[in-house]
Amino acid sequence: MMISDQQTSLLFKLSISITVFSALFTFIPSFLTIFGAVGMVAFLGIQLYQKKQKVALDYARLLLIASFSGHCAVAFFNGPYAHITTLLMKLALMVFLLLYIRKIISSLQELTQSGTLLSDGLGGDSISYLLADIAAVYIVVAALFKILHWEIGILNSNLLLVIGFCSALVSILTSSRSIRN
Repeated sequence: MMISDQQTSLLFKLSISITVFSALFTFIPSFLTIFGAVGMVAFLGIQLYQKKQKVALDYARLLLIASFSGHCAVAFFNGPYAHITTLLMKLALMVFLLLYIRKIISSLQELTQSGTLLSDGLGGDSISYLLADIAAVYIVVAALFKILHWEIGILNSNLLLVIGFCSALVSILTSSRSIRN
């Protein structure tokens, strides 16, 4: 029996929600974080297996989520190698972000090289999608910073969330303006 793409996508999003909510709120038991993280790995693995054309970004996303799940499990059971899982997760996050930013830049280059003017190529929908992608990157990184209590100088989860939500707001406003026209 095959699980449809819509079902795996829905279950993957549900697993993300369980993981984020249980990690952000301390009164929810930690085993729910591990349950959600394992669900993310399982359903993303199914999605990747069923996908016809796989790219490096797909594998980087699976590696990031698997390393996050491993870190949650080691932290939950107070494992002795928590620093190694943290390092693996940081490396997976860097690889994922580099590949995701490369994807955003290549899609932006395709728009500008399509032969249309820059203002025509970057219409409301294109800017909206670009800002939505940027917002997604910031919000995912901010969630990881928040869950893992990371701070790098002035760079912390609150600043990243503000940038991500502002990008999302501008994306929504840009798309709504293009709909009205």
